[in-house]
Amino acid sequence: MDRRVFLNTLTASAAPPLPWGRLILNEDPNHYFATRTGRRLAASDVSRFVDQYAGTQVRELFFNVNAMRAGFASKTRTSFFDGYDPNGADTQPLFASISPSEAKAARAWVHQAWQLNQDGLDPYRLWLARARRHRIGAWISVRMNDLHNVADERHYLHSEFWKSHPQLRRIPYRQDQRNKALDDLHPEVREHNFKFIEEVAGRYSFDGLELDWMRFGFHFTPGREEEDAKLLTEFHRRVRRLLGPKRRVAVRVPSRPETAQRLGLDAVTWAREGLVDIVTVSNFWRTVDNDMPISLWRRLLPANVTLCAGLELGLNAFPGSVAVGERPFQTNSIETVRGSIAAYMAQGADRIYLFN
Repeated sequence: MDRRVFLNTLTASAAPPLPWGRLILNEDPNHYFATRTGRRLAASDVSRFVDQYAGTQVRELFFNVNAMRAGFASKTRTSFFDGYDPNGADTQPLFASISPSEAKAARAWVHQAWQLNQDGLDPYRLWLARARRHRIGAWISVRMNDLHNVADERHYLHSEFWKSHPQLRRIPYRQDQRNKALDDLHPEVREHNFKFIEEVAGRYSFDGLELDWMRFGFHFTPGREEEDAKLLTEFHRRVRRLLGPKRRVAVRVPSRPETAQRLGLDAVTWAREGLVDIVTVSNFWRTVDNDMPISLWRRLLPANVTLCAGLELGLNAFPGSVAVGERPFQTNSIETVRGSIAAYMAQGADRIYLFN
């Protein structure tokens, strides 16, 4: 199905469409590079990426600018193409820890990101301007604690900050994914994140900034989350002061208020203090939750805060479940997405948020 048709039909059966639509779409930080490999792109090529959303139910586009590394030539953290040698082999040091087939694919998209930078093209800047031209909300999204591929300490996606500061992780001596997350108890971690947000705020003209606390959702030493939640509340105060009154703030947090609270993500307090304007509640990655307590969130949040129900790609009942044919990962279809949307809207969600 054509993407424009897909986006227009998602909410059509759930409720009458609003004049400006009711979808938010989050664009992945390296999806564009990975799907445009082998081509020399001009500014017009990059800008046209946004055109597919014009005239659809997409009301805001959230352009995600980072995982651990940044998607642009950042001055405050490692960029995707830092350490890349365009004249080197696929087996060059940046890709040395992965298989030859993986290295070939990785090198292709990293080269695309590198080439755009060499040509003076910043996709995010071009997309933000194009979104505004189409009267679509133009947002930047920042992942607050990305953990992709952390089982491989030398992986090309890892930032130098993460690799060089193992003592700043949740549980430095444990090897499972969640415990390799950086611990926001440490001032160095919070300052590292704030400096990046400060850079993004100065570099780009945008309508709002999202702090994505769900990539990934583990930010404090186990057992200290509720005690240390105040540190992230203060962090949000700093972000609000930085952005001022004209640029809005969004957050993505777990599906249930008590889960968010127990992970140190006190979105209700952030909203009641006027620190955030949009709260997206969401399942995590490969699972789906058709019973998120949207009506409870609506009662807890101020009326002027936009409440979004988030959907990811996955449709698994729980992280370890398997799908038909023993497939480990089951994906949403238009039918399952529309079913979830109907449930969320019936409970009072203001928007539906589609995560890249």
